Amino acid sequence: MENNVFNFSRPVYKAIQEPNQLLGIGLIPAMFILIFTIILINIINLWCAIIGVILFIIARKICKKDPLQLIIVYERILEPERWYA
Repeated sequence: MENNVFNFSRPVYKAIQEPNQLLGIGLIPAMFILIFTIILINIINLWCAIIGVILFIIARKICKKDPLQLIIVYERILEPERWYA
């Protein structure tokens, strides 16, 4: 068997294929929930931390089957639908 470009293989590690997650949800949604909770705590009261926990539980339920679900939603919200040249 010859060694050429088409006959070459390397192991692909599972850690490279896994998305970056913070406690089960994507990094961007987790940071958004954290910042939103900190703002609510500073504006209203310490009891608003419960809202942050509830938002995190909801995000965790959404990301249970697809860990990139919320990241895709945030990318669609933040990126414009039309590109102008």
